[in-house]
Amino acid sequence: MMKSVNLAPDGSYVAGQARLCPDGTYVGDGGPISLAPNGKYVAGSPQLAPDGTYVGGYGRPTLAPDGSYVSGPAVLAPNGKYV
Repeated sequence: MMKSVNLAPDGSYVAGQARLCPDGTYVGDGGPISLAPNGKYVAGSPQLAPDGTYVGGYGRPTLAPDGSYVSGPAVLAPNGKYV
């Protein structure tokens, strides 16, 4: 299943529909908005990636071609980043 990539009002791209977090950032619609231990918001349950970052979702973080980690399959957004 391919994720949809959408432009958030702040110019960032998210997987699914953009939702506003309490700190003014946006996350996609992959679950409830949650605060990760590093102070950033994610969609779903915060998952610790091998590089020390947190991604949302409920499965293991996936390594994207650029070396970043995402939740689920990596999809390239128009800004060149993976979501």
